[in-house]
Amino acid sequence: MTALQFARVLVDSPLPPLDYKVPEDMALAAGDRVVVPLQSRKVVGVVAQLLPSTTIEAKKIRSVIKLLGDTRPLSEEWLEFTKFASDYYLAFWGEAALAALPPFWRRVPKARHEATVAGMRKLKIKPVTPSVPPVLNAEQTQAVAAITSAQGFAPFLLFGVTGSGKTEVYLTAMQAALKRDPEAQVLLLVPEINLTPQLEKRVRSRFAEETVVTLHSKLALKERAANWLAVHEGRARVLVGTRLSIFASFMKLALILVDEEHDASYKAGDGIYYSARDLAVKRAHSLGITCVLGSATPSLETWAKAREGRYRLLKMTTRAAAHAKLPELKLIDTREEKGGTVITGRLKAEVDAALERKEQALLFVNRRGYAPTLTCTACGWVSRCEHCSSFTVYHKAEKKLVCHHCGTRYPIPLHCPSCGNADLLALGSGTQKIEEVVQATWPDKAILRIDSDSTTRKGAAEEAFEKVHAGKADIVVGTQMIAKGHDFQRVSVVGVLNADAQLVSPNLRAEERLFATLMQVAGRAGRGETTGEVAVQTRFPDHPIYDALKHQDYEVFAERLLSDRRDLNAPPFVFQALLKAQANTLERALGFLTRAAAAAPAVNEDGAVFVYDPVAMSLFRLMDVERGQLLVESASRSALHRFLKRWTGQMASETGVAWRIEVDPQEV
Repeated sequence: MTALQFARVLVDSPLPPLDYKVPEDMALAAGDRVVVPLQSRKVVGVVAQLLPSTTIEAKKIRSVIKLLGDTRPLSEEWLEFTKFASDYYLAFWGEAALAALPPFWRRVPKARHEATVAGMRKLKIKPVTPSVPPVLNAEQTQAVAAITSAQGFAPFLLFGVTGSGKTEVYLTAMQAALKRDPEAQVLLLVPEINLTPQLEKRVRSRFAEETVVTLHSKLALKERAANWLAVHEGRARVLVGTRLSIFASFMKLALILVDEEHDASYKAGDGIYYSARDLAVKRAHSLGITCVLGSATPSLETWAKAREGRYRLLKMTTRAAAHAKLPELKLIDTREEKGGTVITGRLKAEVDAALERKEQALLFVNRRGYAPTLTCTACGWVSRCEHCSSFTVYHKAEKKLVCHHCGTRYPIPLHCPSCGNADLLALGSGTQKIEEVVQATWPDKAILRIDSDSTTRKGAAEEAFEKVHAGKADIVVGTQMIAKGHDFQRVSVVGVLNADAQLVSPNLRAEERLFATLMQVAGRAGRGETTGEVAVQTRFPDHPIYDALKHQDYEVFAERLLSDRRDLNAPPFVFQALLKAQANTLERALGFLTRAAAAAPAVNEDGAVFVYDPVAMSLFRLMDVERGQLLVESASRSALHRFLKRWTGQMASETGVAWRIEVDPQEV
């Protein structure tokens, strides 16, 4: 008689692992995907552990329905990694583990499933022409030598100015890792989907004989599933992907690289609020491998760790191209301009000079749409979203008012809904308005707008960037999409139009993010043979951020901010978490948070955690849901986590209130 066996299974629900009976004729292993009953449904789960017994009553325990033997089991390392992520970010293990799998692999198989998977294994990569690696300069050579000679867990900060050749350091280090071990795999994380095609081409050409795949949310479901499978089975040795790629299942991961590590896109904004950058360092530590964080403007958290010696600092201070120099920055005081023009006379002169030299100009405005909002000149009415506590944005081309938070589109009113006045004014300038102004100013030039509105079609962003590279655009108008990672050889002038808006933001990280954005967008100028110039229009030319930007001196800027943060007792010198609550009324959400705050002292050992008062979120209404938050912080990360686990453990669920903890929040 065969002894009973039980499986502890992870399911994609806010539940702890569930115990199921294993049928006698079924051989299971930890990491197997299985079909199990959950209430009245059949769902896919992952076996976390096999057990000889269970505490569940025999009559209540249900059996595993089916073993999905279409892939090898998920590894012990992967299970431990997802368990860590769930523990650290205070989520259920099943939510973390199942969300890490592409949708195809977490759904109950349908007819012809086996044939579909067999087709995925025939993944064909289009042949590419191999590229010849350039000769590295002295700084690049030193950086590569340090990375490739490291033993065991080795975290690096690759701190290089824009255009210093960080990507080439990545590629050379990747090449060394793959050559050293024929089974090795490497992961290159990028912050934005629109960067993936350009970088993917470069990586494919460098590793023409290897299988290179990508992972990001815009891939078709089967393509995403096939790419994941190629990595899982070791057929793909190079993975280029966005933040979700940190959860990919590898056969033998040997090197992790995080490009533009400072980018806020690495922090997930829903579901499990994880940071892919932080998890990259953790996964490298668990595996005992090298992790490289690269940026021209590192996050203050990363910079502080490098200063403390926890990360090894590698500096690259010059541009990689032989004749390329860092651009010259000019500040244009808009208070001296008459008439409130969007493009000042000085900026127009700079663009004119570039066009006369047959070079390209780039105009950066960090707001899409035509204008931030529509207002009444008589009574002051402002267009707002009916479902969110936000203004609607005027999209002239679509003849719509659009909420950028919930996506609701409204018709343009013919008159003020409040007083009937027909004189409605579009306030501010978005990319569409700037495009209109630019076309009127330079009617004989090729104008190209690049933002999330102009690149909704699949492949549209890639096509737009190819036009820029091919010289088919004289002036490019764009948002942050144009600021990151792109190597525009013909751009000699960059104009920044609305930098001041972020200077007056109450967000703790506003100045840090603005500096990073401006440094990144400035870095698009002068990357080739042309001399670069950056013109920033501002009403505050004496602000310290512009002085640091003018001298391209991130270190001075970072040290000033770190000093300010230390005085304020703010991150990275303290650790924070947010308790977020949402309900059908703000009163109900804040009421829950108030009761949670009252319960905190009972589990706050030695007063190591400071609990703030509940407040409404800055965007307190989103899609008809009212939202509040409660900030807690501590000088000790471990003390904070002990508190959070005890605190959330004794929180009672309330009807009509949904709540979640965000650890290490980026927006407070």
